[in-house]
Amino acid sequence: MFLKPSQFHSDLTDDRLGVIAEALLEIRFNTIQEMQSEYDSNYSREGTAFERSRNMLIAMCLSKTHNWLSLSNPGMDVTFRIGSIPCRFFRDDPETPYKKGFFKRNAVDDMFSEDDDHPVIWRFVIERAEGDEAEDRVHFIGYNVYQERISQWTYGSRGVSLHSIGGAAPAPKTLLPAQVDILDDEADGTGNTDAVNE
Repeated sequence: MFLKPSQFHSDLTDDRLGVIAEALLEIRFNTIQEMQSEYDSNYSREGTAFERSRNMLIAMCLSKTHNWLSLSNPGMDVTFRIGSIPCRFFRDDPETPYKKGFFKRNAVDDMFSEDDDHPVIWRFVIERAEGDEAEDRVHFIGYNVYQERISQWTYGSRGVSLHSIGGAAPAPKTLLPAQVDILDDEADGTGNTDAVNE
């Protein structure tokens, strides 16, 4: 199990991460729901969801509603700070990010550490749901200088979920067959046959 972000930086509390994650999930959900015409495609929906998320984060920073949130770079690679920690966001695969520029750091997204077990970049990663029954999730992941995951926090519509990453799966358990009895047709379900016979 990865260490929580707050174990590396006290600015990265669950509450603060939850504010950002919930906003990202809400704007993404609303965008996808609105763009269901025959003229929309995954490309148009994803592009619009990205732009709306970017503009929302900029507005959140500029509104000063949260004194711990500030804007460092309003460009296409929008960078914001939670306390003193620079962060960016992507819609990507949290296990194996593939988006161009995911690990690229801009002038304000640069942290240094002499410790290889300490994150130097932080990313909010929006994971698209696999199918209609699943829900999108947001992961906040810290990577070290070698682009290895060091810290991870996950948020879904039901809140924060803690899970183990890697390691062995638990051993399977053998379940005994269920005990099934056939009910007597004459019984009324309470074990009393008198009511049926009246």
